[in-house]
Amino acid sequence: MAPVDRRCRPWSLDNPLRRRFAPAARELELLDLRPGFSVADLGTGVGFFLPGLLQRLGPGGRIYAVDPDSRNLEAARTRARGDPRATFLVGSAARVPEIPDASIDRVVLSLVLCCMADKEGALDESWRILRPGGRVYASWPRLPRPFRQRRAVSLRVTPERWNSLVHAHPWRELPVRSSWTTARRMLKRPAVPESG
Repeated sequence: MAPVDRRCRPWSLDNPLRRRFAPAARELELLDLRPGFSVADLGTGVGFFLPGLLQRLGPGGRIYAVDPDSRNLEAARTRARGDPRATFLVGSAARVPEIPDASIDRVVLSLVLCCMADKEGALDESWRILRPGGRVYASWPRLPRPFRQRRAVSLRVTPERWNSLVHAHPWRELPVRSSWTTARRMLKRPAVPESG
């Protein structure tokens, strides 16, 4: 049987533990956001990052909030309070044809890859929509051993799986610190193709 994406309950996407140990502001600091940037939050869930993104991007910024669960996306829409800079798309992080090629400055894949069967598709799509010099922020939970046994093997993001995802394109990995609860990675699409 082919693996399928795992859907998360709204409470797991925004709860007191997440706000304490991985607050949105701390995660967003890693993105080096600037006014006027375009951001794709692929797997936006209930919009955990939306208020902070809207604040940092200024009046010329733009956000694409993408999630496969329309109910979670409605909660995200409520958080955005009708802000016209935010566009909401029901769909997978592995396929967002509504976002033009090379139009995005930052991609957020926070706690998304660990729920996706098509992790390769999410990184391929990130590569497609990112401008040269753009960055992808990816994170996933670091599970204690007993929980790892219960999680579907196909959905885990192991170091080996991450390396295979990264090597599909000529990404540059940037240093970023993980926490005891969350693995964090930052990728940069080179501004100029690197010569082999």
